[in-house]
Formats: sequence, C-alpha cells, structure tokens
Amino acid sequence: MVRRRIAFDLDNTLIRCGYDFPHEAPYRAFWARLLGGEQLREGIRELARHCRHHGWEVWVYTTSYRSAWHIRKLFWLYGISLDGIVNQQRHNREVQTRCTKHPPSFGIDLLIDDSEGVRIEAERHGFRMLVVAPDDENWTQKVKAAMK
Repeated sequence: MVRRRIAFDLDNTLIRCGYDFPHEAPYRAFWARLLGGEQLREGIRELARHCRHHGWEVWVYTTSYRSAWHIRKLFWLYGISLDGIVNQQRHNREVQTRCTKHPPSFGIDLLIDDSEGVRIEAERHGFRMLVVAPDDENWTQKVKAAMK
C-alpha cells in the first residue's frame, strides 16, 4: 500500500491563537498538567486515528519556530504519534521554492491550514490544500472528505 501524507498547520488550525475553539482532552492528563503548555483542537485525536486507518501518515507543517521535540511532546500528550514535522527552521533549510509552505518538498499530499494566503500559494504552486477556519465546527468532516 502506498502511504500518503497529510500535514496539519498548528496556529489557528490545531492550536488557539486568538480564536476560541474547543480543546481535546489530553490522553496523558497527568503529564499535561505537570508539563503545561498548549492544547490541541477538539477532534484531532479521532481524526489522526482515521488518517492512519486509511493509510495516511500524520505530519505537522508549521511556520513557527517551535522545536520538533516540543511539537512531538505536545502531540504525545494527546496520544498522537507524528510521522514527520516541518517547522520554520526545516522549511528554510530544505525548501527551494519561494513560498510560505511547500508540502511537495516533503512528499506531503494534503495540507490542512487556516490561511487563505497559503491557499493562494497552493493554487500557484500546484499542491493540495484545504482551508479550515478556526470557527468551523465541522472541520474534521471536511478533512475526511478532502482525503478521498
């Protein structure tokens, strides 16, 4: 089976940054309370499970400077294992195309992001991208539909 890759943006897609969307309950609640930090959007755990069940690798693609270790720890607290992470440092090192994000450089088949600017870049550079608004309560269904 050919594995496909789906990547999720962090800020305003999976992590609150000025928008108030419901949070997922941490899978490792004790460690989440002890370590503190950011919370993930409600629905991401089930969606990640759905992705894996259908043969997709789960990645994060963010323009933030959070370390890969920090991102892996955050997702671990929610019971989600990541197959890959592209942060701003990695993007700067490896991407030759001039754009904010370039999923094809990492073999990513579908990018989930809240940014209309990234959507415009997706059209310009020919990669698949789904815009998910921070206030969209049906975001997981839209992602599942885009995966087909």
